[in-house]
Amino acid sequence: MKKRIAILYASVGTGHKTAAKALSKWFNLVSPDIEVLCLDTLSFYSPIVRGIYTRSYLELVRKMPQLWGYFYDTMDNPSAREGVLATLAELTEKVNTLKLLDELEKFNPHAVLFTHFFGSQVVLDKFGKEIPVCYVNTDFLSHVFHRNPAFYAWFAASEETIEQYLADGLNPEQIYLTGIPVDPAYSNPPRQDEARARLGIDPSLQHILVMGGGIGVGPIEEVLVSLYKDTDALITVICGNNEKLHLKLMEQWEKVDRVSIKGFVDGIIDYYASTDLVFMKPGGLSTSELLCMGKPIILTDPIPGQEQRNSDYLLDRQAARALFEYRRAASKANFILSSPEESKRLSESAKKIARPFAGRDIALKTIEIAQRHKEKSQ
Repeated sequence: MKKRIAILYASVGTGHKTAAKALSKWFNLVSPDIEVLCLDTLSFYSPIVRGIYTRSYLELVRKMPQLWGYFYDTMDNPSAREGVLATLAELTEKVNTLKLLDELEKFNPHAVLFTHFFGSQVVLDKFGKEIPVCYVNTDFLSHVFHRNPAFYAWFAASEETIEQYLADGLNPEQIYLTGIPVDPAYSNPPRQDEARARLGIDPSLQHILVMGGGIGVGPIEEVLVSLYKDTDALITVICGNNEKLHLKLMEQWEKVDRVSIKGFVDGIIDYYASTDLVFMKPGGLSTSELLCMGKPIILTDPIPGQEQRNSDYLLDRQAARALFEYRRAASKANFILSSPEESKRLSESAKKIARPFAGRDIALKTIEIAQRHKEKSQ
């Protein structure tokens, strides 16, 4: 009999969806007897609720990141989960998630995984006593809403995350240190020469990648100007879903030698593989992918809250460096690119904490949990 696994994410940013899609692939790889249903919880909400939730998050992180960080940190305590905001969010979920619950009931999963907490409480209320409903961390540290004690198990991204769970009094036997799930391709990434050949990048030149995450925020323009002025490297800028920024940079740089401007790209692994250095924001998924590649990383302008914690985690392990003054981007780049020792140190530190098989481990453990739960309930 086929096992059925439901993986739920929320399309806020891109990392939660990327993790869910990666997990889907891993389940299909580890067992031919697995049927996976991957759903965006936000897609089941009314357009009004969906628009307010998505736009409010994007507006905050783009225009008022300090305010987002205040909310993120203030709400990160167990009492907040039962507070006014949590109650309002739960009421909104119950009004808007009937179709989601119907879809899950028809699929009849043996286990459910969440990569974002949105919608999780109503699913826990409906199915939590019947099947394992588990949470997968997609940042290097967790938030209290990820540590809802109603979850059956948690897949933790780091040792610090486990300490957070234990500090909340959660059962250590239900917590698994796996890392953040990335696509199976990162377990055997392409060589630099292969990627450059596919992208048409000169193999004799140094190549720098500048990114602002899936939503395309941060000091992208300032970093680009500094790199173009004071380095000889090829520069690729990936704007993600920020169409306004993409159009603006295209107008300014489209005909400039050494600079390539991209919007949202599929097959980003080739861009990672082709580069010698990456300037990026510390999103949990994108940094996890690059750690697997062993690429030198310079972190830029983390969003207060989850990205600041990701940055602290990476810097503490010496797996990245930070850019505090955007006009010094070229100086940081030139130092790393001209220093084989520093490039090697960053690469080795990155690979030391990389977890390219996190998705496989989560898939195998979920199958085991589902089987054990089924046997207990018989």
